[in-house]
Amino acid sequence: MNFFLRKFAFFIVRFYITLKVFLGKEKAIKIMLPFMRFLGSARAPIMAKLLKINRYDDMRELSKIQDMEDKIFGVKGRWEVKEKEHAEKFEMFCPFARVLNNHSEFCHFLVKEFELSTFRRLNKNYSLEIEGKILSEGGPYCRFIHKL
Repeated sequence: MNFFLRKFAFFIVRFYITLKVFLGKEKAIKIMLPFMRFLGSARAPIMAKLLKINRYDDMRELSKIQDMEDKIFGVKGRWEVKEKEHAEKFEMFCPFARVLNNHSEFCHFLVKEFELSTFRRLNKNYSLEIEGKILSEGGPYCRFIHKL
């Protein structure tokens, strides 16, 4: 299953890049945002059940979702903060970073929307920031700041 999901993720990345080449960045993002929103929202209850998450008001519980997706997609990172209302994860390796070089808006807009729609389906107060120069921009890490 993980193999299929990872291949599907690479397909989504390549599909976005193709749309961007032929239609431009703005149109590609406009087309992809609803799709990413749908995928994120649809997976939320499935992942919560799979991971036995019972408390949607606790980032220590909800952070299991990002851990599972990172494992599936081959992303490597560590949690620097993991508190009830605030969690921060530094992702140090992403297998998509090289492919997304010069396409970092995929991360800033589409990955962010994917995460937002997942976590907001479980807790409407959820917010996310992706800070710093991220891996697809040649940065040392991607910093995900989750808040409830």
